[in-house]
Amino acid sequence: MGQEQPPAPNEIDELIEQAAYAEAERALGTIALDDESYWVARIKLGLRDGSLAPRVAMQRLVQIMRKDATARGAKTLYQEASRLSFEGRSSSTAHSHPPPAVTLNKSK
Repeated sequence: MGQEQPPAPNEIDELIEQAAYAEAERALGTIALDDESYWVARIKLGLRDGSLAPRVAMQRLVQIMRKDATARGAKTLYQEASRLSFEGRSSSTAHSHPPPAVTLNKSK
């Protein structure tokens, strides 16, 4: 009997879109970690299941896009991670560390 082919990245993406995270994780478990064609899917799974913070996802996606500007799904996922980061108020230091309150000096 022949070996089964690993699922294609778009098949794993479909599992993630259906929120079948455990099944997507099992499928990704059959793929070598260094297989770059699945990196976006791994990040997407982490982002969607909450195991990867949006800012970390954004950093990893930037690294991928620097290597391959046309990486399938990377730009769209970056936009999603950016939106989640903003909604979570963690998109910049201005959100996580608001400036101190300003007091008017009326002594003059």
